[in-house]
Amino acid sequence: MAFYNENIGNRILELLSFPLFDRCHELNILFDRCNLRELQELFPTIVKSVFGIGTGGLGWGLRTTTKENSAPCFDILYNFFSPMGPMFRLCYNLLNDQIKFEMSLEHLPHKLVELIHSGQYSMFYADLVNIDPFRRQVTSLSLNAFDYYMLHFVIHATFPLHKMYPAALQVHNERMKTVYFFLTAEYLCNFLPSRPDAMVMPSNICTSVKAPQPMPVQQLQPKRSPKYLKIPQTNQSLYGSGSNNMTQMNQRSSEASPRAHAWRTESVLHFFIDTWLRYDVDEARDLPSSEFIRVVRILIKQTHSFANSASLDQTAMATLRKIAQPMMRPRIYPFIKSIIGRWPLDSSMSVVLELWLSYIQPWRYTFEWQNNRLANNCQLSTCMANLILYSFFSGNNIEVPINSRFDTFIADNLVIYTQIFVHILPRFERLDFTSLRNVIMLHRLVKVFSQSTLPQKLYNAEKSYAGNTIGFVDSPRKHSTFLSSNSSVEWDGSFYHEDVYTPMFGSAIKCEIEQFIKTVHISRMYVGQEINAIRREQMERRNSLGFFRKVFSSVFSDTSPAELKLQEISKIPDILDLAVRSLSQMFNVELPNISMEQLEPVVGQSFSKSLNFSIYDNSDYLDISRVSPLQMMNNLAHMKSCIDPTTVPIQTHECTVLVRLLHQVSCALNGKFGEQFHKFWNRPDFLGKISHQLLYPPMTAQWFEKPRVSACVSGVSELCEEDIPARVCLRFLGSYRTLALIALAMLIGYIFWGSASYGVIALFFMSLVYVLIMALIS
Repeated sequence: MAFYNENIGNRILELLSFPLFDRCHELNILFDRCNLRELQELFPTIVKSVFGIGTGGLGWGLRTTTKENSAPCFDILYNFFSPMGPMFRLCYNLLNDQIKFEMSLEHLPHKLVELIHSGQYSMFYADLVNIDPFRRQVTSLSLNAFDYYMLHFVIHATFPLHKMYPAALQVHNERMKTVYFFLTAEYLCNFLPSRPDAMVMPSNICTSVKAPQPMPVQQLQPKRSPKYLKIPQTNQSLYGSGSNNMTQMNQRSSEASPRAHAWRTESVLHFFIDTWLRYDVDEARDLPSSEFIRVVRILIKQTHSFANSASLDQTAMATLRKIAQPMMRPRIYPFIKSIIGRWPLDSSMSVVLELWLSYIQPWRYTFEWQNNRLANNCQLSTCMANLILYSFFSGNNIEVPINSRFDTFIADNLVIYTQIFVHILPRFERLDFTSLRNVIMLHRLVKVFSQSTLPQKLYNAEKSYAGNTIGFVDSPRKHSTFLSSNSSVEWDGSFYHEDVYTPMFGSAIKCEIEQFIKTVHISRMYVGQEINAIRREQMERRNSLGFFRKVFSSVFSDTSPAELKLQEISKIPDILDLAVRSLSQMFNVELPNISMEQLEPVVGQSFSKSLNFSIYDNSDYLDISRVSPLQMMNNLAHMKSCIDPTTVPIQTHECTVLVRLLHQVSCALNGKFGEQFHKFWNRPDFLGKISHQLLYPPMTAQWFEKPRVSACVSGVSELCEEDIPARVCLRFLGSYRTLALIALAMLIGYIFWGSASYGVIALFFMSLVYVLIMALIS
């Protein structure tokens, strides 16, 4: 479309109503044709439209568009908002000392607003705040174009879209990767580069946007001091308050200010950390989406990678690398602890678990040639160095000692290691370890904490900061020990504001670990018993079949649910054995010696009690605390499928396009000949037996309908039922095994009879004979 010189406000509103492809195309042209004044007028309108400011927060769909649901829209959005795309080109064109954009504090997260109103913000925000001279209160932020866009982008992740839009809810439930997810990774990798010799692209932009400062950040003082606990501060970072540090930093800043070359990195570092890690997760607010947890994990991983290059960076960005990890430390503990305490106890808990594990393993986020240098400095053999590099590129996990340069990080973040572990342990005690996903979560937790030298480092840190009695405290968990104040190391109250500290290696936690190991061991025994029962059942079923039936069932029958379940749970015993051994070694406890014979009386008693349990009992209404993991396992063992097998999600062994096409054909046949299928199914003669072999049996499908917004009772799901008659299903033709069998028949027909169609005809008659034989013996 041609651009006409008309009112820019009306023109931009018209363009924003276009379809996505036309909208991005026309805006790209508009950015090139408008002058600087017009670009300044339209920029806030475009940013607010992109992120849905004032329209519910959905915006252009950055958090709902995925490659799976709309690949063309995904590519358009990603290219438009990429660091070298049209949107950033617009931001860089507007970089000028005189061009600023106002952002009201009401659009910021309330914890960030509290920080600004308290006056305890860093010097980074000192240049951004606008203070009302009459009220003497901060009213807004004055931002350049880059900061204005980036701050809106960061805040967009905090909107609970999964509570308002079905598309965002699907992303939340299925953990799909949206445009926002990929853009976050792209922005962080570009503006927080891992390599010390990397340049922030594009490099040819205005470098005088922000004035030089003597310090990149200002020490953040806690609002209240801990009553008993002092937090370790073993390193002299840029947050130090000594006069020598101040003098050195002032001299260094006078020589070369990092803002002249790395102001974008500084903005990204502050906006992402201050906004996301200050997310309020109290009881009165909604939990964030799983996508938000995953993008925060990207931030943590990239910040670690950015900071780990500080000792190798000789540029002005080295100052920012040194303060990156200390910036996260005061905020990460309350953020992770509050989320772990409120997150649902299901498989989605793994997202939160991986977030925490990523933070406490900064040694994982180094690049390859730094690993090579590490191997040389540790005087490892050439073979071992090559092995480390191979493990980096191939993804294999090889046990390598944690470098001593991370001892300072472990000591400074001791509370994040130990107290989160103590906090998450009771939640793991309630998990059902007959489920593979729960077992994998346990495996990840134990694997991280059982790394070589890590338990010893944590134990030594606790001993150093709490006195020699920390490992020998006999108090119960709820009466945790107070750390002694006469420790030889100075602590500062930067982020831990609780009155008590529960020693991770104390006697109270050791008793919990013993009970936890016993629970895991019992779950492992019952899983082994279930595996043996399934194998015996399969063996008996195969022995009851004749030779021809075995052959035909192995060729034509798909994998049964019992076989799929066996493939899944057969991995559980080995993982649980490894977890039990690792925990016993880490906490120096003995392995439990329990047999199935000892458990039988207890199991029978508990199971009989569970039979009398009812959630409608007035005395124990909805008391799910009485339901043990063993009772959950018994309930799961007696569950029957209430889902139509013809509508289950497409499996990995099926062709997606073909299954969907065959489903439409099957629905058309059932709609046209449904009554005839029902009559054939109910016939008592031989035709009825043939129908039983060709048609799916009638069933009653049951499911829970999600509550609608207009429902009278919010949050109550309704159990729905549908009687499904006998029907035809051609889905088996969409499996790769069936397609391979047809291809083999065509090849045989071509070789022996000179025509592939003869092979298909022969396969059809063999299938017909198989159906007739099965109908006779049924």
